[in-house]
Amino acid sequence: MTEKQLRLWVDDAAEEKIKQSQCLTGKVLPEHIANMALFLGSDAAAMCSAQNFIVDGGWV
Repeated sequence: MTEKQLRLWVDDAAEEKIKQSQCLTGKVLPEHIANMALFLGSDAAAMCSAQNFIVDGGWV
């Protein structure tokens, strides 16, 4: 969630929905997406191919 999303759309009801729908606690923030992008661009991901890496906090 970006600052704009948090400001405009994430109210108490949305916070509760997130708590109920995510396996992991907390908000998915831009730095979580950036960390995945950095991983995929690094040598650590050299042998990853044709995979889906989903950064959603375990949303079910």
